[in-house]
Amino acid sequence: MPTCEKTHHLFRPRLSWSNYVNAHCVVFLTGLSLMAGCTTIGTSPTEWSLSNTFRSQPEVGSSKWWEKHKSKRNFEVGKGYAVEGFEGYFDQNGRPIDRPVERSILAEDSGGLLPGFDPKVTYGKMKEAVGQGKSDEVARERFAEAEASFAAEKYSKAVDHYRAAAARWPRSEIEEDSLFMVGECYFFNDRYLKASDAYNVLVEKYPNSRHMNSLIERMWSIGQYWDHEYFAGWKVPLSPNAYDKTRPTFDTAGHAIRMYENIRLNDPTGPRADDAILATAGIHFRCQRYEDADYHYTLLRREYPRSEFQFEAHLLGLQAKLRKYQGPNYDGKSLKEAKQLALQLRRQFGSQLNAGEKERLRIVQAELNLQIVQRDIRMAEYYGDKKHYGAARQYYAQVLEKFPDTELAGQVRERLADISDEPDEPKQRLTWLLDLVPQSRERKRVARIPELQNGKTLLASKSKVAEESPAGVDSPPETSTR
Repeated sequence: MPTCEKTHHLFRPRLSWSNYVNAHCVVFLTGLSLMAGCTTIGTSPTEWSLSNTFRSQPEVGSSKWWEKHKSKRNFEVGKGYAVEGFEGYFDQNGRPIDRPVERSILAEDSGGLLPGFDPKVTYGKMKEAVGQGKSDEVARERFAEAEASFAAEKYSKAVDHYRAAAARWPRSEIEEDSLFMVGECYFFNDRYLKASDAYNVLVEKYPNSRHMNSLIERMWSIGQYWDHEYFAGWKVPLSPNAYDKTRPTFDTAGHAIRMYENIRLNDPTGPRADDAILATAGIHFRCQRYEDADYHYTLLRREYPRSEFQFEAHLLGLQAKLRKYQGPNYDGKSLKEAKQLALQLRRQFGSQLNAGEKERLRIVQAELNLQIVQRDIRMAEYYGDKKHYGAARQYYAQVLEKFPDTELAGQVRERLADISDEPDEPKQRLTWLLDLVPQSRERKRVARIPELQNGKTLLASKSKVAEESPAGVDSPPETSTR
């Protein structure tokens, strides 16, 4: 074989059948992408079809349409601009007033390097090209078919028809009703998790839906059912639900709490808002999560003062505060809040308490006082062990001031007598070494305050001198703190 023929044979491309098919697929997809991209940038969704590819009519409400027809506008008071040959009213920018603005118009007028390059708009144009675009007639037909299937209790088939109706007429009453009925189909088919997801989709797209009251009642029923099922009987912890389709696979109580939160957030002024907070607090209380329970009881008392559950919020909130207290070695804020809440409960709801409840409330108040005293004594012992006897004496003094005639008061007096000769602060060690370390500016400024010099609190001593000074005797002059 000659040399030139050998060279031609070596470099001749060898295309198999699979390579041939792949090459044609790449060419087809590239052409389709270019067609979609160019059409997205240049035209509107109603123009992107095989029959209207070469026509370019601006869509009603777009900036191009307004520039072309604004000379025909006529302003009507209380309604807007009316354009000859077109239905409806428009604002000063040509946007429709009495109907939603198409997404394609917003994308076209948004500006930027590729103002019309919106994937959702491209997807909508592709749907119109294959005959699946917006059509109110088809949407009504699908909705009627869905209603018939729903009446016949064929819920799975009705869901498909409702979704088809919503897809064929977006941003309309048909879509709103269809999305709500999708949730209804799942609800009556006992698929409560899917029903809750469908209701959330409706609220996300239509926050002020006219189905809000019915939707909230459905969500309340689902939450109550999950709440009851979780606490009804003993269950293996962390065991999945593999057989009951009415409950989630995992964490039934968590889904119930999430359902109650959605009720409160979607309709915060509705009749079920305070019910949802009380139910959420109840789940946390029964699960021994007293911190979360106390938060929700406090939220109910503060945000819904006219709720019919104020008595329950006070009574159960008091129990939650008592149970979340961990002892004298921990923060005593919950004790002080519980004491205040018990006092408020007695004053505000004393007429609703029977004799037994009043006696239990009195015992609770006594226990609160005892726990507060025990915590003060524990704090005094802590500072005494650290040889900060000044702080220890202050805590002991608080106990004597609050309960002077108790057995604890005698123990406190003995302890005060034991540390009476001790200094307020422990002796500083290695003072010569500390003097070598330069002080910060802040510490130097604090050291120049006369009231804090020599470890004495002159402000307290002044008040005592003023009280002890007879009439007509001048008190010591006040010292400036600057």
